[in-house]
Amino acid sequence: MNTQISIPVSTSLFLELAEFLEAKKDGRDPVQVVSDAIDYWMANADSKPELLHQSATHGFQWKSLFLPSGTEIRMQYKGQYHYAAVDGDQVMFDGKPTTPGSLANKITGTSRNAWRDLWIKRPGDTTWSLADDCRAEGQPSE
Repeated sequence: MNTQISIPVSTSLFLELAEFLEAKKDGRDPVQVVSDAIDYWMANADSKPELLHQSATHGFQWKSLFLPSGTEIRMQYKGQYHYAAVDGDQVMFDGKPTTPGSLANKITGTSRNAWRDLWIKRPGDTTWSLADDCRAEGQPSE
């Protein structure tokens, strides 16, 4: 037996989907498209970690740069990589909460500029980016 349940979707979103399908000359029933979207999401969630995060609002605010939960942080020092991660609203290193500046200083045992030493890989990123470059991306151009 093929049973069904109802999933609440705002009327405006459902109508927007119906209008979109009509504009694209796609004759599928919007209800079927919603079902297809769920199938697509499940098929892609393993390869796209950002789809699995429960809330995009959790993360660590580092001055002007927001690091969402799941962000990886690494630093190479004396040929060795050291890793930390944003878990919820905290940067965690060796099982303890820290800040990016304290992380860089702890790894080296000296005072460092974390913007120039830490590399960031946010959920959905395919490559590592220097923290200073990530910060610059978020700054308005003058």
